[in-house]
Amino acid sequence: MDERLHHYRTEEDYWRVRKFFRDLPRPSLPWISNWDLALFDYWRWHWLENVVERHPRELCFWTGADQEIVAVLTQGDPGVCHLHVHPDHRSTGLLENVVATAERECSTPRTQGGQAVFVWLPETDQQLVRILRKRGYETSGGDHAIEHHGRRDLGAAIPDVPVAEGYSIRSMGDVDEHPRRSLASWRAFHPDEPDSGCDMSGAWYRNVQRAPLYRRDLDVVAVAPNGDIASFALAFFDDVARAGVFVLDGTALSHRRLGLAKAVMTEALQRLQWLGATSARVSWYESAAGALYESVGLHEEATSRCWMKRL
Repeated sequence: MDERLHHYRTEEDYWRVRKFFRDLPRPSLPWISNWDLALFDYWRWHWLENVVERHPRELCFWTGADQEIVAVLTQGDPGVCHLHVHPDHRSTGLLENVVATAERECSTPRTQGGQAVFVWLPETDQQLVRILRKRGYETSGGDHAIEHHGRRDLGAAIPDVPVAEGYSIRSMGDVDEHPRRSLASWRAFHPDEPDSGCDMSGAWYRNVQRAPLYRRDLDVVAVAPNGDIASFALAFFDDVARAGVFVLDGTALSHRRLGLAKAVMTEALQRLQWLGATSARVSWYESAAGALYESVGLHEEATSRCWMKRL
């Protein structure tokens, strides 16, 4: 086997790996194998920087005989791994090598004692299922054990959605609006916690805006009559693949059930279409989120499942 393992050393490695995702051939159903470029940017600039607060040095990648990258290993939550292998180099040996590296370098302590590693894969990937079963993996349980993937073609006109009285839809403002955007996220994702827990500096959102695929015109917000940001939907647009991916969306608790989430997502879809996107995608876990996405035409096409091995 000619593949050679590398670990992230400098920012140049980020750009090398990013090119790997940019150049990956896309199957007719994009959810059956690797991340696309938008999800890699999201992982690097939001998930690592803001959610888990880890350095990209954990990134692993493999090169072939010609020094081109053939596989990448990313870690989401501690111990939760995603395997990305170029279809032209996909082999049982390379897949087993990537899985073995995940077990060796990405395991996490279990509350019951010992270590564990988790691997996400599409439910259609029978080759990888066989490898995981042979190595002692079993399907994981819990609320977030299955991820749903939705997609919408953007060839047809997208009807407007009425906006609740007194609210307006527009693009995200400049840095002076970061505190209000931070508060909106806090109230959307921490509805039972006091506002005092919110970091109003906006530093986390500056990280989001560092992602190469970020565009402010695809950062759509609904503004309440008092000026608060009530709902938001951010899509990344890959102009080479002509595909949009929703990466952050939510609605503050006090502004829910007004149709605002559907309104901002519809506006983002219309803007993607105007830019030349031919499709849009999104992923979710909870049924309530799925109902929203289905309502704007992002219909489920595939699912992924989490597998676990106790070490």
